[in-house]
Amino acid sequence: MKNILIIGSSYGIGKELAYQYHKLGHFVNLFARDFEALKAIKSNLKTNIEIFELDVTDEKRSQEILNNFLQIDLFIYCAGTYQPMPATNIDLKEAKKINEVNLVGAFNCLDVIIRKMLLQKFGHIALVASVAGYVGLPKSFAYGASKAALINLSETLYAELAEFNIKVSVINPGFVKTRLTDKNDFKMPAMISSEKAAQYIVKELDKEKFEIHFPQKFTIWLKLLRILPYKILFFFTKKLTHK
Repeated sequence: MKNILIIGSSYGIGKELAYQYHKLGHFVNLFARDFEALKAIKSNLKTNIEIFELDVTDEKRSQEILNNFLQIDLFIYCAGTYQPMPATNIDLKEAKKINEVNLVGAFNCLDVIIRKMLLQKFGHIALVASVAGYVGLPKSFAYGASKAALINLSETLYAELAEFNIKVSVINPGFVKTRLTDKNDFKMPAMISSEKAAQYIVKELDKEKFEIHFPQKFTIWLKLLRILPYKILFFFTKKLTHK
């Protein structure tokens, strides 16, 4: 039985990951701002679960809670927020909030998690980024930047922590049906459910892969776009998010 911490597990992919890992017999520790949603999950799962109310932007609270864990086998950072935002209509307050949750919150947690895993001499860190971090997409003024930073951060962690027996993975989903993608007003290709996304993540994390991206019939095309000349890249990204 592994001791698994999932940050951002009240809804969407994080919630489904909790159910998947619990079904496999692991102990799941769930963290989110919406404590009522966590209580509903706990009432369903009943055993091998603990829940914690946590706003990852609160550095002191994040570190106080995480410091209480004696062993962490798998740490998944799934906390995230999103708001479509074109560069022609910036909401600065919301843009800062997006980066505080998606990126700075990860820093607040990793400051504790990495030190603990170094002491126990093992562990697995998984950060949920997005294919929005591959290329700059329209209406992704703050969100894409935060996810690109998470991908870069994951690469840094992988390079530095491998020698200490700490595995690192970055998870880059395409379009997954969640409350966040419901905010989009454009056609989202290859959309999958949160449950299918979680099932795929669990399977691939078990293989200790560095990058987990899906659905690959969509994500591979975005990877290919990244290596094209910018003139061609911009043509396709504009079409991708056109209504």
